[in-house]
Amino acid sequence: MALRELTGTALAVLALAAAFWLSVLPASSTEILPTLAVLIGALIGAAVLQANPGTFAAATVLGWFGIMFAQPFSLSTREFNGLRRIANRGDEEAAALMAYYEAFLPYATYLMVGLTGLLIAILMFGMARGRLLLFQNLLAASDGLAKFLTRVGVASAVVLFTVLIFAIMYDVTQRQYLGFNSDWTKTEWYKLFSSTRVQEMEWHLHAALFLMVLGYGYIQDAHVRIELVRDAMKPRSRVWVELVGAVLFMVPYCYVVMNYGIENTLRSWTIGESSAATTGLPNRFIIKAMLPFGFALIALAGMSVALKCVVYLFGPPSLRARSNYYAHSHQNPAPVEHDSSADAKHA
Repeated sequence: MALRELTGTALAVLALAAAFWLSVLPASSTEILPTLAVLIGALIGAAVLQANPGTFAAATVLGWFGIMFAQPFSLSTREFNGLRRIANRGDEEAAALMAYYEAFLPYATYLMVGLTGLLIAILMFGMARGRLLLFQNLLAASDGLAKFLTRVGVASAVVLFTVLIFAIMYDVTQRQYLGFNSDWTKTEWYKLFSSTRVQEMEWHLHAALFLMVLGYGYIQDAHVRIELVRDAMKPRSRVWVELVGAVLFMVPYCYVVMNYGIENTLRSWTIGESSAATTGLPNRFIIKAMLPFGFALIALAGMSVALKCVVYLFGPPSLRARSNYYAHSHQNPAPVEHDSSADAKHA
């Protein structure tokens, strides 16, 4: 990877971090505007330096969703009234925020539309070098995200499933055999890995495994579908349904879950939440942090699928065979490509 592309990819990763931070910040935070500036600046730099297509596309789309959820130029009535009460008590920071939102509030809708247009322009500039190359980059971005999700899913399945099996075997062995040995129950090992802790660890591992492979499952088209409806559609109709579902429903829903998941994780960290059981596992925030992380992977899977659908619907025919994965179903698989070179050899 050339230094230019490497630098651009690093800026795209910075934009991803800014998008994540933007979704975590409370609406009344003074860091929203600087974070937004970092996000836009990093995306522009990544586009100019031609970052890795997959990382750049993920940063741009997730950055847009982060901006939509953060709503950096407006507050809800409840939030605005709460901020006003704090400002009336003499808080200078709250008064400054009041002045900021009062200045931008009349133009909030126009500013959000403008930011959306700017991000679309940045995405097109970063991906486009002619029409064919544009769709090739979109397909490369989709394949790059799919490859990343595949690696994460397979690695997580191998590690977590193996640990889960050993935890179950140990739990059964300890409860059925070792637990009746009074000498064993007095050891530090037994206290550290008590039956309650091991059983909680089992559902922690199961939940983490489930969340880490959801995105991989979607990439592999392994989730349950309503084939009765989908099989009756034409290939382009199936792709349109996939595209609309991913962009308008799946990715936004993932952001909603991520937002609440991050909030619950931070609250759990702040109060030092642990298991309700006396001998249970501490640090409950760890398993709660898996929820936003897992749904971030699902959002990336939705973006990968959406990009591939865009190439199939609007791209050149030469790329259609590489982007038709979601145009077919289990009952109507994609036709096998005819190998003309093999025919030539037989001839």
